[in-house]
Amino acid sequence: MLVRDQVRKYGWEALAAISTSKGFIEPNSHAFYVDKGHVNALDADDGEHGNHWNQPFATIAYAIARSNANASSYHMNVILVATNNYIESLTVLPHNTNLISIGAGTFITGAHTFVDRNFNCHFWGFWFAGTGVNPIVTIPTNSQFIGFHGCTFTGASGVTYGIEASNAQEITIEDCKFLGNPVLPTALHFTGAQIRTRVRRNWIAATTNGILIDSYNGDYGNLIDNNIITRQSADPNATEQMAYGIKMMRATGTPKWAIVKNSIEAVDAIYSATADTHFQNICIGNRVNAAGTGGWEDEGA
Repeated sequence: MLVRDQVRKYGWEALAAISTSKGFIEPNSHAFYVDKGHVNALDADDGEHGNHWNQPFATIAYAIARSNANASSYHMNVILVATNNYIESLTVLPHNTNLISIGAGTFITGAHTFVDRNFNCHFWGFWFAGTGVNPIVTIPTNSQFIGFHGCTFTGASGVTYGIEASNAQEITIEDCKFLGNPVLPTALHFTGAQIRTRVRRNWIAATTNGILIDSYNGDYGNLIDNNIITRQSADPNATEQMAYGIKMMRATGTPKWAIVKNSIEAVDAIYSATADTHFQNICIGNRVNAAGTGGWEDEGA
């Protein structure tokens, strides 16, 4: 149901019910509601379920399907998800849609291998919990404008990567946490050309790689800034460092990643397969503690 129609049917309190601090919801967008714990929750395309909190959808996957059926190139839909543990592995990204967690502790437990590229999809405030299938989230090739904001990613036995992306544009990963018990071997894995990818203000704990960037052509305009890339555990008493904070595997060419003002604790804080890291990438103002013995430095390499 359109937001403007909800206001007409349920009054101005409907607008207050779907307003959030994460951004303005457009009157011409569709708003869908998910609350698996509600007594009236049902995945049904009956014109009532999913249109308000009193009769919500039961699963996120169904809400995504309904949002995609109503997606517009001109307006961003919104899917509001009530706090609960949603045990489902998502395979379809919503198009032109914000998915917003309402309340703390909204878990999506599963392995989310999105199979078709999509555009303009943002997740806000979810907790992605791994189930032993790798990786937790796979962003499909050639996707654009996909974002994870204020989300948490926790590993499980058998999970190697938190997020894996290939040949993508305008990916944003910001204000997220990568941790867990067991902690992820690699938090972020970029397997193909990245264009204007932004990794910002995240807390990243891992055993092997905080951020792993494979050797592909076409990277440019990418930014890794103001992240805390830290020890193998989020436990403040832990002393084990990850092997590589940021590891870039391309040996030739110009990867064009700007690595700015990160705090990195790793045996090798910023690694590049080329010997001229500062010429291949821009490393400015990073504070690194390499191998657990060096002092903090003003610039990282």
